[in-house]
Amino acid sequence: MWNSKYLSILFAALLVLSACSKTSSDTAAEVADSDRDRLVYASESEFAGLNPLLEETNVDALLFRGLLRFDENNTPQNDIAQQVEVSEDLLTYTFTLKEDVHFHDGTILSADDVIFTIESILDDQNASFLKSDFIAVDTLTKNTQNQVVITLKYPFTPFLDKMTVPILPKHAFKGETMRNSEFNRSPIGAGPYQMDEWNSGDHIVLKAFPEFFGTAPSIDQVVFKFIEDSTMRALKLKTGEVDVALLDPSQVKSVSGEESIKIYDMDSADYRGMLFNMKQELFQDVNVRKAFSYATDRDSILKGILFGFGQIAYSPLQKNSFKSSDAEPYTYDVKKANKLLEKAGWKKESDGFRYKGKEKLAFTITTPITDNVRVDMANYLSESFKEVGADVKVAALDWSAIVIEETDAFMVGWGSPYDADHHTYALFHSDEASVNSSGYNYGSYSNETVDSLLTEGRKTVDEEKRKEIYGLLQAELSEDPPFIYIAYLHAVYGMNKDIKGVKERTLGHHGSGFLWNVEEWEWNDR
Repeated sequence: MWNSKYLSILFAALLVLSACSKTSSDTAAEVADSDRDRLVYASESEFAGLNPLLEETNVDALLFRGLLRFDENNTPQNDIAQQVEVSEDLLTYTFTLKEDVHFHDGTILSADDVIFTIESILDDQNASFLKSDFIAVDTLTKNTQNQVVITLKYPFTPFLDKMTVPILPKHAFKGETMRNSEFNRSPIGAGPYQMDEWNSGDHIVLKAFPEFFGTAPSIDQVVFKFIEDSTMRALKLKTGEVDVALLDPSQVKSVSGEESIKIYDMDSADYRGMLFNMKQELFQDVNVRKAFSYATDRDSILKGILFGFGQIAYSPLQKNSFKSSDAEPYTYDVKKANKLLEKAGWKKESDGFRYKGKEKLAFTITTPITDNVRVDMANYLSESFKEVGADVKVAALDWSAIVIEETDAFMVGWGSPYDADHHTYALFHSDEASVNSSGYNYGSYSNETVDSLLTEGRKTVDEEKRKEIYGLLQAELSEDPPFIYIAYLHAVYGMNKDIKGVKERTLGHHGSGFLWNVEEWEWNDR
């Protein structure tokens, strides 16, 4: 028979177990609820900083807003600006700002902040990669705290595109230089999310900004988890540790078999190619560059490396309305490649390689080791170029060990879904050679005709005339190639199927733009 003392002890123990069980259950429910309040994005790398005037990241759309904003058709629409007036001569732009736009620290965004942002871009001390987008600006004035007037030196057709630039708070940089500011690690914007935590080497956490002037975010937190290895990103997507990840083409079939994941196979203006460093004497001969362009079997790369998720590239503007069929497609032709190398003075010897005197036809392709597609492309080129007598090595390195300007050749990723000026002027104009500026002309490419066409293209207003100019530009870039254009990639994202609200559009390089309307995303059970 049980004694009363034992029964009391047993009853107390049962109460404790019951409480523990309830606590465990409640905790699990809370975790599940917490998961629905959070979105985890698998970021391909950590960011050096989060100042959008110094570095472009996929976090920008969450933290910042511009006077204008690209919509799902990649057309600029009013955002911080509630009204835009343009003079008949296209030289004066008057922006009237919304009055209820707050920065994350609670201060009101004003005309002073707009003027500060553009002046900072133009300040050589800041070395902003955006400077060439604003070189047409003549004066910046304010009529009131909510109205900015910008005059241009000459008509600059893509100017409204450029005014999507994120606006920064002037007061946040008081007493600091922009390059060394604390802001770069603790940014203050006017976007739907604000910085909450940066755990170096692991993740950043953004939290919903309650005073955001636009659509209030449905998801409370967005976490950018730094996962450089693409295999690990796909694995964590499958296990549910991350909710969104950009996939390598080789991973799509495996991931698409997961019931919990939805695949977004999106068009992009993102192309891959091999940059010729024009400081290398070898590539100063256009016949050599043409030869390697003909020696590239793009169709095999598209099928074998991209698994069909893309299309063959021949121009930097194939996804633009100004695309031209006049550019040389450089279809795979080993016979043409060999003839051009012979013409350039490179003779094939008994060992199968070409020589000019005692100099061997040889160079190294550098590529970031964390990008499997670029590594595979580089290795494929290395092997296939042996067919034309070139001894080509591959250096797959960590980004921290790469200085593109010092490489022989580099596997590049570029492209833009916006105005034809974007990712052409900064890449190919000689003034944008990165050894002399903050531009993206890493190969020191220089061509007077290209310079002239790029300048004329951004100043020309008539649409048909612009189309003609950019057609001539594409033809000249194929006649004097700065890159071997290889393929445009589809941006294939895997996402937890319970998330809804994604608005698809043509994306930019490295799949940028996928998160453009994340404040409208929500979990299905909400």
